[in-house]
Amino acid sequence: MQENWLQITAAFTASKSYVLATIVATRGSTYRKIGTLMLIDEHGECTGLLSGGCLEADISLHAKEVLSTGKTKILTYDFSSDDNLLWGLGLGCDGAIELLLQPLLPANNHLEFTLLLDALSARKTGYYLQDISTEKTPHAKFIEQQLTDNLFNDKSLRGSLLAKNDQIVIPILPSLSVLICGAGPDVVPVVNIINQLGWQATLWDHRPAYLEQSEFNLCYKKRKVRAENTEPKEYSDFDAVVVMTHNIDSDAIYLSKALSANVNYIGLLGPAGRRDKLLKENKLTFEQVQGQVYGPIGLDLGGRSPQAIALSITAQIQQQLSKQYAQEQYRAWRQISPEQC
Repeated sequence: MQENWLQITAAFTASKSYVLATIVATRGSTYRKIGTLMLIDEHGECTGLLSGGCLEADISLHAKEVLSTGKTKILTYDFSSDDNLLWGLGLGCDGAIELLLQPLLPANNHLEFTLLLDALSARKTGYYLQDISTEKTPHAKFIEQQLTDNLFNDKSLRGSLLAKNDQIVIPILPSLSVLICGAGPDVVPVVNIINQLGWQATLWDHRPAYLEQSEFNLCYKKRKVRAENTEPKEYSDFDAVVVMTHNIDSDAIYLSKALSANVNYIGLLGPAGRRDKLLKENKLTFEQVQGQVYGPIGLDLGGRSPQAIALSITAQIQQQLSKQYAQEQYRAWRQISPEQC
């Protein structure tokens, strides 16, 4: 899964030229895996990482050549050999990666990358198909598609991203979207970490003064609303809901609405006794919703500060939803037919 779509979208301007670097093959131990993207602008500035930061300067140099020639280029970095010692890298990763560099130019319609970003902004999914041949004119296309729809033939890639027609097929999913119910002081570090992870944080609270705190300027959206005035369908676009209003009645309503929307992850701040009381208000037991409702929220990492609690909350969301996203991407890859490429 590409985690930094928000940063890539912010860095992209349709009137400018870029190089898109994509990992198309890996062997052994590597920092990132197949399908990871990095955007490089005309000045060599990179958005994203394909390594631990050790290759990006060299990739930027090759990107200048791609912009100059307008041609696709393939780069191979083999860290299992001694060559990287000659570069002064000394990485010792004992792996290899193969990169595809493609020019995204106004003249070639940015290889439909703009369509991809527009779809993500609307929280839609799809596939990005890229030619990996250096002998052809650079080509890629975006197909907007529900990844769970079985509209492709069952001639799958069988676990590989590489199709028969020398193309790489990447399932495209938007960044994780997290709804935080409550805007108290302990929410600030949660929003900060969510932003650093490249997720979208939406904040709901009925108190304007709380919502207008400068610390919440990083939120994707903010909404002044009371729990009882929300509808279950309004929760359905969120991957996770974090309930932390510190008001038992509001928390019970938020929990009820999120359950009705069948949100994948619902986190409840507070001890197990408070969790059970909230569930009892909804005529449920914890056993009935285990794996969907998490309370006390967060992984047991130790620490009681707001920052430590925020870390435990976001770590648990990452742990639980990354599993689901990995399964969704795997299903998506299996639905792709090379004939669609």
